[in-house]
Amino acid sequence: MLGVAPDNRGLLPDSDVKRLEEFGSLLRRRSENNLALHQHRASAGFEAALDGDPDTLWSAPAGSSNAAAEIVFDQPITFDHALTMEWLNDGQHIQKYAIEIWNEPDKAWKRIAEGQAIGHKKIDRFPMVTTQRVRLLILSSTSDAHVREFQLYDWSHLDQR
Repeated sequence: MLGVAPDNRGLLPDSDVKRLEEFGSLLRRRSENNLALHQHRASAGFEAALDGDPDTLWSAPAGSSNAAAEIVFDQPITFDHALTMEWLNDGQHIQKYAIEIWNEPDKAWKRIAEGQAIGHKKIDRFPMVTTQRVRLLILSSTSDAHVREFQLYDWSHLDQR
């Protein structure tokens, strides 16, 4: 709901149209550099959630209530947002998830985000991180988990007015 109403001419006011165009431009810029499309290797089947195509998906092993999928990049990447989309054709199943990065100096995984549900689209924001390995953990699901998209972004440079 954008809260924009037509004026007495039946048209959107010019000032609102201008702001909506700016908003649309910002949204388009946000989706321009999905770092998950860069050179990498991924867990079996997870490529389908990294391809930028919301019609493909990764499925957790059948009958599991938790799972993990990992991306290993050829070079370190730096990012501050993750976008995850659950495949909802047979309902929302993911109840709890986490995103972790590999901390090379400590030789350990570090949790950077977690949540109670993913649903249609979940955007997680966190302090800027740099790593070569990222993993999505499905910590709890009511049925087989399906992920349509898993994307990583550096949005620090965008105007966040």
